[in-house]
Amino acid sequence: MRLRLLLAILGVVLALGMPWARAQESPGPQVHFATGLAFPAEIGDARLARWNDYGQSAGRPELGFSYHYAIPRRLVATIYVYNLNQRIPDGTDHPVVAAQFQQAWGDIENVARSGRYRDLQRLDGPEICRYRTLALRCAAFRAVVAASGQPVFGRVMVTGYRAHFVKVRLDWGRDAIDTASVDRFVDALIAAMVKP
Repeated sequence: MRLRLLLAILGVVLALGMPWARAQESPGPQVHFATGLAFPAEIGDARLARWNDYGQSAGRPELGFSYHYAIPRRLVATIYVYNLNQRIPDGTDHPVVAAQFQQAWGDIENVARSGRYRDLQRLDGPEICRYRTLALRCAAFRAVVAASGQPVFGRVMVTGYRAHFVKVRLDWGRDAIDTASVDRFVDALIAAMVKP
């Protein structure tokens, strides 16, 4: 009798626990509630590999969220949505957005100064890149990963959107994917994120 009762209780616990476990395994929220930006589990060949709520993980809610997409051995895309406790104007023209873009570019230069990149070279930008309905301040770069000696190409983009910064960072290998495919991916990413 006692064994049956324990098994029944265990069954109820497992039955109630399974939906919770599945929810924890899901790649993250589908929508960033403050901006309405959507982050589906898949965009083309890219999968949402992980996400981070910096308010929960680091006690820094002003750092917002990051969403990490990957096409294995081809492309990594990370989208950051944050406000730094500021009210961010929409678009690319405001000095606050321009300064945040410069900070994002400075982060890439810091990676080079730390020794993880060699031969960092800005390929273009800063300029305004347009994908669907979103304009972003952007620049492209090339570097060599110090640990592997492999070339890496990347792009950093920043805009203001619904009182938040949206920063997109892309990295890919020279032989893994071409620039036109990267542009098609970013176009699909923006189409998935920004719902009319």
